[in-house]
Amino acid sequence: MPFSVRASLDQFTLAHPSGDGHLTISVAAPVVESPGGRVPVLYVVDGDVAFGLAAEIARVLTSVAAFPAFYVVGIGYDAAYAAFLKLRTADLSPPIRAEALTELGALGDAIGGERNGGADAFLAFLAETLRPEIAARYPQTAGGDRILFGHSLGGLFAANALLTRPDAFAAFLISSPSLWWDDFSLFQKLAAFRERLAALPSQPRVFVDVGGKEQDLPTSVPDGLGVTLEEAQTQIRAARMVDATREFADALRNAGVADLRHIAFAEEDHISVASTAILHGMRFALGRER
Repeated sequence: MPFSVRASLDQFTLAHPSGDGHLTISVAAPVVESPGGRVPVLYVVDGDVAFGLAAEIARVLTSVAAFPAFYVVGIGYDAAYAAFLKLRTADLSPPIRAEALTELGALGDAIGGERNGGADAFLAFLAETLRPEIAARYPQTAGGDRILFGHSLGGLFAANALLTRPDAFAAFLISSPSLWWDDFSLFQKLAAFRERLAALPSQPRVFVDVGGKEQDLPTSVPDGLGVTLEEAQTQIRAARMVDATREFADALRNAGVADLRHIAFAEEDHISVASTAILHGMRFALGRER
């Protein structure tokens, strides 16, 4: 097989679990063959922005670094950016109380916060519809480890998935999770999680990361976001990204997670950390940290 300068790409659509519209599923096959099947699959939410990163990282790892082959599956919307922000909020977020949504102000408006709470239904779609579809289309993945990656609001989704269905994936890669959502109410699910985890025959591996600069106050905001600099700084203070992520990792350990790694990548911010998280997260998920 010739060395490729880009990752492979297959795409197909599936009906959205709400019954309204569809989701675009992007698949990158490994560039090296894996004898015997049971090839792992990395599932990437926010596929419109994160699939390409993950697919290229997989291509380099498996072709240059002699890393075990794995598939990358991205779940996206094939929509304009403004629409994408709102669609992902609807699917990736647990419910948010009206008071907490009001506190988000312009940020809540920009991301379509009024449409929220679809995280459990979206997780059910991944586990019960998408995974069987991938196994049918790519039989070599049957029996392979299933790994979930989410960043930012996707990280919140991955964290919620871990706490509510820890048996759904062999590994959870939780990157820069938006734990601030609904005034950090996700932490209230840890007590029930402890019981769910103890009942499992085997535990998932859990990777939790954040950019070390994510609590630095911004000096500007992107055009078109509809948020003032002062509002953005207020949100950064309230989000406590670095501190809250560390507290979440500590809480997971206290709940009994045995195979957990937490990293604050010192020189990374909320955007730059995503690719670093995929690289180090997959090393961890497949036992290739060193």
